Amino acid sequence: MIFAVMAIFTQCKKDDNSKNDDTTPTDKTKTVELDVHNDLVNWRYYSFEKGAEVTISNYGDTLGWDLGIHYENFRTNGGTSGIGQGAIIDLGAVNFSDVTLSSIGSSTYTLDDSITILASASMPPQMETTPGSVLMESMFASPQGPPPHTYTPNNHVYIIRTASGKHVKLIGTSFFNTLGVEGYFNFKYEVLD
Repeated sequence: MIFAVMAIFTQCKKDDNSKNDDTTPTDKTKTVELDVHNDLVNWRYYSFEKGAEVTISNYGDTLGWDLGIHYENFRTNGGTSGIGQGAIIDLGAVNFSDVTLSSIGSSTYTLDDSITILASASMPPQMETTPGSVLMESMFASPQGPPPHTYTPNNHVYIIRTASGKHVKLIGTSFFNTLGVEGYFNFKYEVLD
C-alpha cells in the first residue's frame, strides 16, 4: 500500500514538471497602432527589421524603411517607391496564422506603381499621383459621406517583401483607436524568415 501511494505522488510530480517545459513555441506576431489621425498629407515609414516607425528624409534613396503609410495609402520600398526589393502579394481573406513562407509558393509579387493621394486638405482638396502600392489600396473600405466613417478592414493577408528581401505577413485590423477615434492604423505582422 505504501508503494502504491508513493507511485501516485511520484506520478503527480512528473506531471507537474512537464507543465514547465520551455519547448512551447512563442508567438512572433507583433501588433502595432500608428497614430496618423492628424497627418493627412505626410508619409510615415515603418521598418520591420527595427520593429518601429523610422524617420526618413528621402524615401527614394534609402533601405531604412519597408512600409510607407499615408493615412490610408501605402507603399513598399521597391518598384517606383524605392531602391529596395519591396513588393506585395495579396493572399486574400485567409487565416493569418496559417500563412507560412512555404505556403506562398510561386505567387507573383506586385511592385509599387502609381496611386492618387491627398496632397493638401485645403478646399477644394488637392490630389496628386505618387509612387505607391495599388494592391494595398483596398485594405480598408474608403469612407463614403459624412462622418462617422467605418473603414471596414478587408481581412486580406498581405505578404510584403521588405527592402532587404525578407518576407513579412501583415493584416490590417482596424483604423480606430480604443476610444473609437478615426485615423489610427492598426495592423499585425510577423517576419517569416
